[in-house]
Amino acid sequence: MGTLCRRKPGRPVDPPDGGWGWMVALAGFVVSACSYGVMRSLGVFFVTWQDYFSVTAAETGLIQSIITGVLNLAAPIAGALSNRFGCRAVVMAGGVISSAGFLLSLWATSLFHLYVTVGFLTGFGYSLSLITTMATIGRYFTTHRLRANSIAAIGASFVSFAFPPLFQYLMDEYTWRGALVIIGGIVLQVAGFGALERPILLKGDVTADKSSENVQESSPQSSRSPDNKINVNVTTEKHSLTKVILGKISSVIDITLLTEPRFLVFCVAVFLFGFGRFVPNIYIVPRARAFGVEEYPSAFLLSILAIGDIIGRASVGLLPEWSRFRRVDQYAMNTFLMGFITLFAPLAKTYATMAVYSGFYGLLMGGCVPLLYSAIAEIGGANRISSALGIIMFLRGIGNLAGPPFAGWLRDITCSFDATLLEGGSCLVLAGLLPFVLHLRVFQPTKPEDKVEEHESDGTRLSLLATEREELSTASTQGHETSVVIKETAF
Repeated sequence: MGTLCRRKPGRPVDPPDGGWGWMVALAGFVVSACSYGVMRSLGVFFVTWQDYFSVTAAETGLIQSIITGVLNLAAPIAGALSNRFGCRAVVMAGGVISSAGFLLSLWATSLFHLYVTVGFLTGFGYSLSLITTMATIGRYFTTHRLRANSIAAIGASFVSFAFPPLFQYLMDEYTWRGALVIIGGIVLQVAGFGALERPILLKGDVTADKSSENVQESSPQSSRSPDNKINVNVTTEKHSLTKVILGKISSVIDITLLTEPRFLVFCVAVFLFGFGRFVPNIYIVPRARAFGVEEYPSAFLLSILAIGDIIGRASVGLLPEWSRFRRVDQYAMNTFLMGFITLFAPLAKTYATMAVYSGFYGLLMGGCVPLLYSAIAEIGGANRISSALGIIMFLRGIGNLAGPPFAGWLRDITCSFDATLLEGGSCLVLAGLLPFVLHLRVFQPTKPEDKVEEHESDGTRLSLLATEREELSTASTQGHETSVVIKETAF
């Protein structure tokens, strides 16, 4: 199967864990700022769009939902394209597409046009650039992977303070159409910084490709005999369509990840994380208003959450890594604590306690993002991180889309925001507990040395299996030759 850098010639290397990788992390900072940072700041346009197009608040807010949904749901496409064409080209193309989404909004005559341009087009471009960039960072780093992910992720938090007043100023000076054109120029910087993402060919890519070829070429001796030729032809014709489809998919994304129990358990955990993650962000302000807090102090709770998010993203990169408490475990503990404090959030009935909860939740939420990217690299392996990231982000996107409406339904039938917090907290607690199940023996390799070898080579499990198969085939052949010699001697 192809990899992020299959088109890169040269000698395969181990992840450098630094060097040019820090320039890739810098590119990640800009990509994160121009994607999540811009997306978080589009709220300043909502009232203007609502009045200009004479639509409801729900219809206007759908733009934000479309961007978030497309960004996550298009992650497998981003991973497949990066495997096929390389990381640099896909990131630069994503920057151009997302910028074009804002530029084309200049001619929007209805809200539906903004759904297509700012929503679908920009969201798809964000997915290409952001998903591919985070996957590339995972390929460049091992020990310092979490620190690099922290540098990249913190870009969105920093510009979340600067962009809203800037966008408001641009809208006042140049109308909302002119402001979107200028924002498109800002987002276009992704294409320039995407050129910094130099492709890298890892040793794991070569061993995985060679192992796949060996597995495909190896077949039982009996299948080559004339007696079995008819059976082979019938089987081939019967499953030819399935093989063609799976072959096309496997050529751009590693679907064998879906056969690994460890990966599937982690996928379920990430889905639950996406299902409950945004519930506090959405309902903390209306809950404060329900308790009689004024409008501006209620809105400032989100600012407190954003401050905690910045601190969390910046400080999580300093976390050390222990052999018995790896990044997957740290991500799980972080998620569990997010859910644990959310379960007690209904007890916060004064503004001071609400502010304390917002600060701690933002701190943990900020740390969760870099830890998630590092955990995905551990689970899937550095040479398969683009495929793993695409699949997992797709599932998280489904959770992000389904979670808030379900929480709103709970609010409607219970007439209380506490039910939404309890639901979101329960999902996060379960999402934090599931990764610890991976320590059970059933999810561990059969031999300790296999586990060490798998960790050191970052996803070369396929090469080990192919080697074992070759050894068994060689031993069988030698045994057959020995038996023939004995028979001839006896004769």
